Amino acid sequence: MRNPLSRPVLLVGAAIATLGLAPLASAQDEKLADLLAESPKAATAKAEAPDPEAGERARLNSEQAAAAQAQLDANAASQQAYDAAVRERAEIIQAQEAAAAKAAADHQAAMARWEETVKACKRGDRARCEAGQ
Repeated sequence: MRNPLSRPVLLVGAAIATLGLAPLASAQDEKLADLLAESPKAATAKAEAPDPEAGERARLNSEQAAAAQAQLDANAASQQAYDAAVRERAEIIQAQEAAAAKAAADHQAAMARWEETVKACKRGDRARCEAGQ
């Protein structure tokens, strides 16, 4: 049975194994290896040492949290102002529609009165015709 790996891949693998080359490691792996190479007490002390950047990080986090809260507060105020403006606009539209409906009804009533007056004039009711009622 034939090996599914190509010959060049097998040759490179054999060369690495023969020369004793270690696989490439990340910086974090190297740091961990350094810690493990030290004595257990030194490694524990290094791991438990206070982070010199912790205070600065906490201050920056606090500033960011305050800025985020200020943005949330501003957004809430803006939303309330928008909602109030939308309500006010709806009330104005409702008042305008009511005024338009009243004007249309008043016009229709005036037209009906005028038509009755015209009919009365045509029937010969001069008193009503001259009074314009």
